[in-house]
Amino acid sequence: MAGRRMLFAALFVFLAVSTSTQIAARQEPGDHELFQTSDRCVACHNTLSTSAGEDMSFGTAWRATMMANSARDPYWQAGVRREVMDHPESQAAIEEEYSKCHMPMASAQSRFEGRERELFAHLDFDSDARMDKLAQDGVSCSLCHQIRPDLLGTRESLVGGFVIDTTRPQGEREEFGPFEVDNGENRIMRTSSGGYRPTEGSHVQQSELCATCHTLITTALGPGGEKLGELPEQMPYQEWFASDFRDTQSCQSCHMPVVNEPVRMSSTLGKFREGVSRHVFVGGNFFVQRMLNRYRGDLGVWALPQELEAAAVRTIDHLKSKTAQVSIDRAEVVGGRLQAEISVQNISGHKFPTAYP
Repeated sequence: MAGRRMLFAALFVFLAVSTSTQIAARQEPGDHELFQTSDRCVACHNTLSTSAGEDMSFGTAWRATMMANSARDPYWQAGVRREVMDHPESQAAIEEEYSKCHMPMASAQSRFEGRERELFAHLDFDSDARMDKLAQDGVSCSLCHQIRPDLLGTRESLVGGFVIDTTRPQGEREEFGPFEVDNGENRIMRTSSGGYRPTEGSHVQQSELCATCHTLITTALGPGGEKLGELPEQMPYQEWFASDFRDTQSCQSCHMPVVNEPVRMSSTLGKFREGVSRHVFVGGNFFVQRMLNRYRGDLGVWALPQELEAAAVRTIDHLKSKTAQVSIDRAEVVGGRLQAEISVQNISGHKFPTAYP
């Protein structure tokens, strides 16, 4: 950890190196599926609850989040289209850059197969085409849980530079989680999930995993698509890394709060586990969550209306309680006017607001 801190202290955000998704020891493409869509996982990781009756089903919680709807986000779509309108000659490069983290499964699969990554070609929400379904599933289960520990915490891992192993055939690729899975459970999960091998990997609970996509270093384009340089656009991980929170709280501990009692992780023969994280991915964007709900038909939204509204309310509560504390240090009337000294303490663990251009 000390070495990683020294690395970031030296590099921080301004070094320029390749940030493409890393594909480990690539083999020839073909009928080689790297991912499964979330419906394969939701089947067993739903209908879960605490002893008090709180629904903590992974699939139900996740599908109402910005992670699940990263490809549907109309604000993001408009931002990409605006950039393409300003730089039409750079459309392919712009869409490729934006697809790495908003459509990561389709992007990584396309890159592995040597296909051109056409971002908005995969936004027909009525389509059952393989690549369309991967794109529309957003930041999904078999994406996050296949990210390997390789390069995490380095500059190469940022801006979608996560490592997905493509050397193992389908049926042998590892899906990482925080718990050890015994052989019996392993066989059941491999059968139901399409063959992924559940593997204990503590790195899924480290902030460095989140940093791979929640760090955006943008290449500024000039006339004719000329690259003018880079700018740090969204840096919540680096802000967290420079804060006191680094030694006490990870990204996951705030955005995926732990259930404070043993609970099952699976509705099928699931064991009771301590320290299970809720898959709510609570953030600050309640506006888009309600926009997704309002235009759910046009955007092919999968989450139920009440789930999206509950997620929006949860987001508002998070903003109220986990971002800043305001206190009045002094208040008095001077010359008929009220004067006050106000203190604002940031308790978010990074800048507030952050990661929103």
